[in-house]
Amino acid sequence: MADMADKVVRWGILSTAAIAARAFIPALRQTQRGQLMAVASRSQEKGALFARQHDIPLIFGDYASLLASDQIDAVYNPLPNALHAEWTALAARHGKQVFCEKPLALNPAQARQMVEACRQAGVLLFEAFVFLYHPQTLKLRQLLEEGAIGPLVQVQAQMTFPLVRPTDNIRMNKELGGGSLMDVGCYPITFARFAFGAEPLSVQAACRMDPDYGVDTRAGILLNFDGERFATLQTGFDAPGGQGAVLFGEKGYLEVPKPYHPGEHSQIVLHRGDKEEIFSFDTGTMPFAPALEHFHACILDGTTPIATAASADGTLEIIEAVRESSRSGRRVELSAG
Repeated sequence: MADMADKVVRWGILSTAAIAARAFIPALRQTQRGQLMAVASRSQEKGALFARQHDIPLIFGDYASLLASDQIDAVYNPLPNALHAEWTALAARHGKQVFCEKPLALNPAQARQMVEACRQAGVLLFEAFVFLYHPQTLKLRQLLEEGAIGPLVQVQAQMTFPLVRPTDNIRMNKELGGGSLMDVGCYPITFARFAFGAEPLSVQAACRMDPDYGVDTRAGILLNFDGERFATLQTGFDAPGGQGAVLFGEKGYLEVPKPYHPGEHSQIVLHRGDKEEIFSFDTGTMPFAPALEHFHACILDGTTPIATAASADGTLEIIEAVRESSRSGRRVELSAG
């Protein structure tokens, strides 16, 4: 890695994925200690165009060459879900810090293998649920810990949107890890786990399956945390609706209109009796930026991570259980139970 005194993390991107251009690169350039050095693409033409468009100095014709480069400290992995494990493991073997798109893997076992590969290599592995590092989420955690609404008893959360051009969209590709649960369902599931600070004991769910592509396009999910605390989740990419969450406690409730993608301006609304208090967050940065700043601090300063990918297998276990519950029409017990 570059001399720590330089206080810069040199980044490479695996592929020219749209999310890299839309979300990662603008956010990285809003940070103080990240430098975009390289992109790797299996298409020379796409790689060259992407590099010109985003002022990236180095272009690699394959992912392995980028990972082997001593000019790279960290990699962003926005590859299709089915390719996360292979290239994250190779990145770890080359000593690269890894910021991997969500969901981390195709299944819990694969996620655990990725976590172990990075642990053995002594590198960080973050999963790109960037909301976990956002000031809004940190405040939400504080409010819950301080008992602002009393003991938390129920979470309602959703993430839905209408998919454009579904026939040629990677989200509809079963072999590459497509489906609404893997694309957007992982958000409310991860949010519920965060809110309760615990793992659910069982799942009941129903999914709508696309008959042509064999992937789920919407789901309704009930997570049972201990027989008295529940999360009800709605997710899908075949209808409008957007994002949102409400957290109910014994003494009040919290509204979070933009829990997963807060943007530059967001808020939490605390309701207790007839009183309302609004907490506003005007970061002026892209959603990825706080997560990347924290990632840099963990690498350069030894800061303890707020969250890592170590528990990513929990969300993937729930996704598998949602599918099984929908197929069987029965409640599915989870390992935490």
